[in-house]
Formats: sequence, structure tokens, C-alpha cells
Amino acid sequence: MTASTTSYPEEVQEQTRDTRSTLIAAASDLLARGGPAHVTLRAVGAAADVSRTAPYRHFQDKDDLLSTVAAENLTFLKAEMQRAVADPATASTSLFRACLAYVRVAWEYPNHYRLEFGGDYAFKPSRVLKEAATDFTSYFHELVVEAQRSNILITGDARDVGPLLWVLLHGLAMSNHLITDRTGESGTGYGVDDLPRILGLALRNLAPR
Repeated sequence: MTASTTSYPEEVQEQTRDTRSTLIAAASDLLARGGPAHVTLRAVGAAADVSRTAPYRHFQDKDDLLSTVAAENLTFLKAEMQRAVADPATASTSLFRACLAYVRVAWEYPNHYRLEFGGDYAFKPSRVLKEAATDFTSYFHELVVEAQRSNILITGDARDVGPLLWVLLHGLAMSNHLITDRTGESGTGYGVDDLPRILGLALRNLAPR
């Protein structure tokens, strides 16, 4: 058996991974520009410049594709929060930096955030998305526990305090887009420069007395 023959399966696998990654990137771009309604397997295939059948070989249906995009964004959200926590550049607490990263990602990718948390579009989550959601939930729980240990968050069962913190962050994440949607004008919601101040005020409600 020649060397080219033995390497063929690896080359095919690499091409398959590349095609799948290209399709996911195209779907993510369509989602960012127009929301879930703009993401169809046919539109994604055209945007990725692949054959019409390629998307159907990699994803069962639109829900499967959206689940994959949502899972990747959840992983990205967690990574951004972890990166912020690890950055000691400011005098703020690790909880504040993580929360700031959460809302900033939500504001930067509003359609992705709404797909995952907004409930605007109902779809059947795949196993990959469920695993990503479980992983993110575990990380968020650990963040809450550590903040309580550091006397930054109120005491109590972390399973109760965690949802309170998330509701606070979710409200901030969604409020900017809701204000913009209602007025129909850009720039009428909170600005990025306002976020640290607003978040600081909000977190005071969950600080130990």
C-alpha cells in the first residue's frame, strides 16, 4: 500500500472538518446579520460556497445547525469570562470582570445571545448544545461559589443565588436590545462605556450587607 493511499482517509477527514467549520462560520455570520430566520441549510451552503448537498451531509436539519452554532457561542462566552477573570489588569473583583464579559459578549452578538437565552426562536437542542449548556452552567455555579467564599456575593445556597445573579445579567444583556428595538434607532440603549457603572450598581443588590 502506497503512502498516498494510507494518508487518504486522513485527508478526507481533514477536508470534512474544514467543510463543517466553514458551514458553521457561514451560519454564524448569517445569524449575526439576520437572526435565525436567515439561517437555512440552503443559504448556509451558498454563503459557504459549497455544494448544495454539503450542509445536509453535516447537519440533520436547521435545528441541528443552529444548535451547533449556539454550542460554539456558549463555549466562547465561557472562555471570555474565564479570560476576564484571569486578567488582573484592573482593581475590580473577578466576579465583576466575569459578569462584564458576559454582558459585553451578549451585546456584541445579540442574535446569538437571543438564540441561546432569549426564547425568540424555539428549536430542538442537540446533544452537543445540551453538553455545552451543562458545561456553562457548571462554570457559572463555580463562579458563584467562589464569589461567596470571597464574600463578594450574598450567602445562601448557590443554587438559589446563582439564578438571581443570572437574572440580573440577563436583564442587562437584553435591555440594551429591547430599548433599541422599541425606538427603532441605534444608539438609544446603554452604551458600552456605561456598562461598568450600570453593572456595578446592579451587583450591589447581591453584595453582602
